[in-house]
This record gives sequence, C-alpha cells and structure tokens, in this order.
Amino acid sequence: AAAIGVIVPNRYLTQKINARKKRLRDGFPDALDLLVVCSEAGLGLGSAIQRVAEELQVSHPELGAEFNQVSAEMRAGVERVESLRNLAKRNGLEDFRGFVATLSQAMRFGSSIAETLRIYAEEFRDKRMQRAEEIAAKMPIKMIFPLALCMLPAFMIVAMGPSWLKVTRT
Repeated sequence: AAAIGVIVPNRYLTQKINARKKRLRDGFPDALDLLVVCSEAGLGLGSAIQRVAEELQVSHPELGAEFNQVSAEMRAGVERVESLRNLAKRNGLEDFRGFVATLSQAMRFGSSIAETLRIYAEEFRDKRMQRAEEIAAKMPIKMIFPLALCMLPAFMIVAMGPSWLKVTRT
C-alpha cells in the first residue's frame, strides 16, 4: 500500500505534466505567429502579448493563461525580460527558453522586436519541420515488425492458399 501510495500519484502527476507540456508545445507556433503579426502591425511587446493572450483563450486556453500572466506581470511593474524568464521557468520547455533568450537579446541590443520575432518564427518552423521529418524517417522501421507479424501471414494464406489446396487434393 505504501509503494502504491508513492508510485501512483507520481506517475499520475508525470502524465498530467507531460500532457500539459504537449498542449503548450502544440499551441506555441500559433502564439508565435500571432505575436509576429501583432508586432509588425505596430503594437508594442506588452500589448502584443496581451492581444495574443486574448486570442488564444479559445483555441489554447493554457497557453493563453500563460501569456495573460506574463502580461499581468508586465503591467504590475516586473521588467519585460524578467516576466518572460518567469514564463520559461514555469513551463520548462526548450521552445520557451529559446523564445525568451531571443527576445531578451533583441531588447538588450535595441534591434527590432518584430524582425527578431519573424526570424525566430521562421527558424522555429524549420526546427518543427525537421522534427517531423525525423519522426517520419523512423516510421518505416517501426512498421516492419507489425507488418511481418500481422500482414505477412495473412498475405501468405491468401497467396499460397489456392495452390496449397490443389497440392493437398492431388
């Protein structure tokens, strides 16, 4: 009972954390594209984050809540870089850490945030495409064993069955 009391809650919590991280990771490209559009339309970073938070409440509510919290921290007086770092710390995703590092460098060096976001979005899309291609490249190898164990016997019965019946009759 003690082992179950220790293992089951940890496993349940780990599954919930991984599911939340997956939902955040899946919604992040949409948020990034919205940030690019808002910043290129002339909004500042704070108001762009607020607008993205409002728009994401329907499609990705958890990510919208995270951006809403970043916006609330900025309005409360926390520095922009610090509130973005808090976002990365809260979620622990590599995508957010890269996003925060890119934005903090852009703010530190005074470059255009819209240009920086556009470049980061392109790089992020390329990275996602490479990840998808890598998963697709692994698929044939993963399909060999189910095909060999399930489909090959059925195919052999269909292909060899009639000839086997003729051989047994003769």
